[in-house]
Amino acid sequence: MHNLAVDRARRAREIPVEEVEEKWRDDAYTVDAETVALRTESREELQDALVRLPFIYRSAVLLHDVEGWTMDEVARELGIGLPAAKQRLRRGRMQLVTALAEGAERRKALAGVPLRCWDARARVSDYLDEELSDAERGPLEAHLETCPTCPPLYSCLVGVCEALGRLRDPDTVVPPGLAERVRLAARGR
Repeated sequence: MHNLAVDRARRAREIPVEEVEEKWRDDAYTVDAETVALRTESREELQDALVRLPFIYRSAVLLHDVEGWTMDEVARELGIGLPAAKQRLRRGRMQLVTALAEGAERRKALAGVPLRCWDARARVSDYLDEELSDAERGPLEAHLETCPTCPPLYSCLVGVCEALGRLRDPDTVVPPGLAERVRLAARGR
């Protein structure tokens, strides 16, 4: 059930490539070029649109269009052929334009949600490690309660951390009491 919920949330967060390609195949499909152009001027709008692209497309767009890599370099780094790299770049760009065009609808859906998704996601690790102050924890918890896309990501992070903790071999872990005695001895107490 957990995996199904995570998969559903990922699909809700990311723009499905099939849906975007279907739109772009329709001769009647267009976007408001002025709106997209204005949104590209805002770093926040671009980040919001980029975060919605599936990783395989986002990585091609960022490496080529942001970092200035050649398509040969992108293909080599991603471990794929040149035609596949070009397809990922094309699809990523189409998804990015579509995401920028639909930004108003996304903001409307997120109206009243405290914090931007990126700001919340940047604090989740500190939240898991209980390193946030009450003033920082409150808005993050409110975001996780109301955001339609972030809770499954948070759930995955919790699950991954727990799974990594289970990798610890109990035979090699120093018992807490012994660890404390060693720490005190090392400090000379």
